[in-house]
Amino acid sequence: MSASVLIVGAGPSGLVLALSLLQNGVSVRIIEKETSHRVGERGAGIMPRTFEIHNILGTLPDILKIATPIPTRRTYELPGGTKPLMDEDIAPYIEPTYHTPYANPKVLGQHHLEAILRAHIRKYGTEVELATMLEKFEQHDDHVSAHLMKAVDGKAISELANFSYIVGADGARSNVRKQLELSFLGETLEGVDMKVGDIILKEGLSREIWHCWGGGLHTKMVFLRPSGQDPEVYNFVITGVDLSHVTETFGREDLISAMEEITERKDLVFGDIRWINNYRPNVRMVEKFHVGRVFIAGDAAHCHSPAGGQGMNSSSQDAFNLGWKMALVLKGLAHPSILDTYDEERIPVIAEMLNITTKLFKNVMIKPIGEEQKMTAWKRGEEFNMLGVNYRTSSLVIDDGTVEKSVGAAYNEESATAARAGDRAPEAPGIQQIAPSNEETSFFRLFGSSYHTVLVFGGSTDQHRSVLANVKKLPKGMVKSVLVLPKDSQAKYVPEGFDTVLVDAKGYAYNGYSIPDGELSIISVRPDGFVGARVTAEENLEKYFSRIFI
Repeated sequence: MSASVLIVGAGPSGLVLALSLLQNGVSVRIIEKETSHRVGERGAGIMPRTFEIHNILGTLPDILKIATPIPTRRTYELPGGTKPLMDEDIAPYIEPTYHTPYANPKVLGQHHLEAILRAHIRKYGTEVELATMLEKFEQHDDHVSAHLMKAVDGKAISELANFSYIVGADGARSNVRKQLELSFLGETLEGVDMKVGDIILKEGLSREIWHCWGGGLHTKMVFLRPSGQDPEVYNFVITGVDLSHVTETFGREDLISAMEEITERKDLVFGDIRWINNYRPNVRMVEKFHVGRVFIAGDAAHCHSPAGGQGMNSSSQDAFNLGWKMALVLKGLAHPSILDTYDEERIPVIAEMLNITTKLFKNVMIKPIGEEQKMTAWKRGEEFNMLGVNYRTSSLVIDDGTVEKSVGAAYNEESATAARAGDRAPEAPGIQQIAPSNEETSFFRLFGSSYHTVLVFGGSTDQHRSVLANVKKLPKGMVKSVLVLPKDSQAKYVPEGFDTVLVDAKGYAYNGYSIPDGELSIISVRPDGFVGARVTAEENLEKYFSRIFI
């Protein structure tokens, strides 16, 4: 086989999966049917939990260089269209903490995010293959045969290639999903038609504000949000139940005419349209995320309303959940049944995501908004930051403490900071590394996409040696052992054998992870940044890894 995994679709989910697999030493091909890379803001909101994924992948510094805060949304009074009616922060600022350094969403045009991901993939010698499509595939016991068609100099060239796995990240109209004959269950929100895209606006509006005219789908609406990266570019949404002139042939002059009609503004100087699409919100998901050796991720598996900015983020999190598991199977280190936990863990999250985003969308876009609701209708709760997304009910995780698994199985506020099995692993800065080198570090600098990180807190020297002996039995390079000493440790004796020895100089690790004084606590952080095990008994750590490795 020329590559182990074929990824169909080069949007955020496909690119995150490709990078995750490449960092795990797995060869991939990633194909895209379009002849050029897409432009456009599209899914521009990046949530705090997704920032943590990019931290593990190593793409975060490039993203933070150009991502910008979500602008204040200003609604204008009609008639007139120029007098501000109200300003609102739909995602009010949250003060970062030591355990949540990326506490606020930001905006980054999707084409910029994809370019960053492609640049990192390129470091591994992999390029997105444009103008290449998957026509069909056949599954076999030990591989999948893919029939590819590539356009070269105006000619169609066919190719038959074999892969261990295929992953369809090919969008809401997924060809892979259709060939798997998976039901795309849900609803189309009838009577909700939109035009979305990007347009040049040369003058007339502040670039510091997200501009809005209209008050819900019971009226006509226009949104114009300035790009944080591209001068003069605004992302637009235009909608309304009686926009009868919004047709498939809707062009630039139609768009400008509709905007002028709705905004009652003639002073806005528009340029070219960069892209434009018809959009009708669908709320749908599949009943399972894979059949045999063929998987789907992102919009291919679920589509949603645009409210809340969860779609692109959920898609990236799908990919990051799948990547490390697939890599272990391909290396012969895990049983293929571990791939079933991709469905098990992601389906409840996606189901809950669809529920909360649909509720928000209907509240602000379909129900008539009275004056008393206008100031709060667009505001998002902290659950939209996705820090509480968890896998507490997963069969893969182990927690020998008392933990509530039934409440908030997918989006659970407690899971943002509790660090129980299935929760995100919080940051802990200001830690002094004393072995193998002497420097300040943090937990987020220790976590990686290709290994588990076993954090050992408290306990005796004998217990440390015993835990270390058990970790050493695990596949080489797949587990990083970290001893975390309390802040008052003299550290005169540095135990041998641990990959890293730390002193919690400021107490953030012990406090943030709620570690009891003196008692042995072991926390294993998965390659996707979730706590896989939180145990006090060594045999439970062994039990956990028996679920991971063969």
